[in-house]
Amino acid sequence: MNDNKLFTVKTSMGKEDYHKFLYIATFLRSKMIIPFILLIAALMAAFLAYGDNQFNVTKFIALWILLAMVAILTIIFKVERRNKQRIKTDKTGVFNSQETLDFYEDYLIIKSTVFEGESKIKYSQFYQVLESKDYFITYFNMNQASLIRKKDMDKETIEMLRSLYENTMGKKYKRI
Repeated sequence: MNDNKLFTVKTSMGKEDYHKFLYIATFLRSKMIIPFILLIAALMAAFLAYGDNQFNVTKFIALWILLAMVAILTIIFKVERRNKQRIKTDKTGVFNSQETLDFYEDYLIIKSTVFEGESKIKYSQFYQVLESKDYFITYFNMNQASLIRKKDMDKETIEMLRSLYENTMGKKYKRI
């Protein structure tokens, strides 16, 4: 194992970052979410549009749009409620706390102003890494993630981190 530090990133997560993260995690993490919603809405609309032994296309299209909108608005309502609840219950000061991430060839060391000590995590232990327009999102398991804001890094560091993740994560890394 190589113990030479490659680079360091100092980042934080504000309330707006968490808000964006919830939408990314809900709608963009899996490319199947929106097609799945549309498919379920279409199946329900087809079922409801079939009456008197004939299929009403106009009714189907109207119901499909309505049901898809209701499903998406329900999910948005749930995301907004979760966001407000998280902000209200943040007693540890996670929002706007400073995280220092030291990247090595095989592992990452995380230090935070919220907790004492540091965490050393091998890249092979990561569940998944997603790269969006504004963030690198590291999933440590299915439900626990950490954000690295791109606005906290220069272009060279963004390229180094992208390259590191592409080389160490394989199919567990994807751009969304």
